[in-house]
Parts: sequence; structure tokens; C-alpha cells
Amino acid sequence: GARGQPLDALPHYWRAFELYQDETLSLLALHDLGIDLARIGAIDDAERAFRHVVRAAHDHNVLQNSMIELLHCASFRRDRVGFTRWRALCEHELPRMAPNILTDYHLKLGIGLARFGRFERALAEMDQALESARAHGLHEFEFRIDRIRTGLQDVEALGCAEHETDPAPVAQGAAIDEVSAALATLGG
Repeated sequence: GARGQPLDALPHYWRAFELYQDETLSLLALHDLGIDLARIGAIDDAERAFRHVVRAAHDHNVLQNSMIELLHCASFRRDRVGFTRWRALCEHELPRMAPNILTDYHLKLGIGLARFGRFERALAEMDQALESARAHGLHEFEFRIDRIRTGLQDVEALGCAEHETDPAPVAQGAAIDEVSAALATLGG
């Protein structure tokens, strides 16, 4: 796949979104597009994709994953109001979250709290994420959480809420312009 090349994957995710007959597969493609857009720093476009998924999804996993990504985007933009709103909406979904989604929620909630300078609460959320990952054998998550948690403690010592989980600066190019224009047609 195009895992290492998010920019190259953008038009393919959009085409998949348009072409899939199955609604869940179509929305998963749009969610993946949002993930890659966030990864390259195109936060507004990523949020547009995730909001569309949240509006249209009937599958709880797809809905919850996009809600968590909207929480993550809001914290990246240091939007406390948006972060608080998405946190409340995610918390409503907690009883229905699969272990991997719940783990991701606690991780991204922790990252967001750290971005707002609430390091003690952030570490508590990351501990909860780690506990969930260990309990469910989510080893990839365990390594990621450990790495971010360690970075968070270094960041806290420096008194700074910026760290490695922030997306790269927005990439430029025809692929992103094309996808951005297409996403604008979705509204929201």
C-alpha cells in the first residue's frame, strides 16, 4: 500500500470513497483519506472528511474512529471548545467502543490534554490507554503509547506542550489541491 506516501495515496482514497458501493467501505476510505490529510498537516480538509463520516456512518466503529480523529484535530489546532465537544461525544460512545478504539481514544485524549498543558491528566489517560492495550494484546499500541508517554514526560520537563505527534506542515501539490476541492463539495 501507500502507507509511507500519504500524498500519493490521497487521490486513491478519494476514488475509493466515490466508487465503493458499500457505504461502510466508502466511509472507511474517506476516514483513511482524513488520516493521511492530518498526517501531512491538512487539518481543515481532514476535519471535513471526518465530519462527513460522522454524519453518514451507521457502523459504530467507523463513527467512533472519526469522532476520535476530530478530537485529535481539535487538540492539534488548540481548539479547547472543539476538543471539549468531541470529548463529550466520544464519552457517550465509550460503552460501545471495541478495545482498540477505546485504547486509541484514551491515547488521543491524553495527547490532547498534554497539548493544553494538563500533563498529570494526560499521563493518567495514557496509563489507561496502556492498561487497555496490555489487557487486549494490542502490542503495536503498547509501543506507540510508551514512546509518546516518554516524550510527554520530556515535554513536561521542558514546560512545552508541543511534541512528536503533531502532523507535518501542510504539503503542497496537485493531489492535495484536487482532493481539497473534492472534499469542499461534501459540505460541513
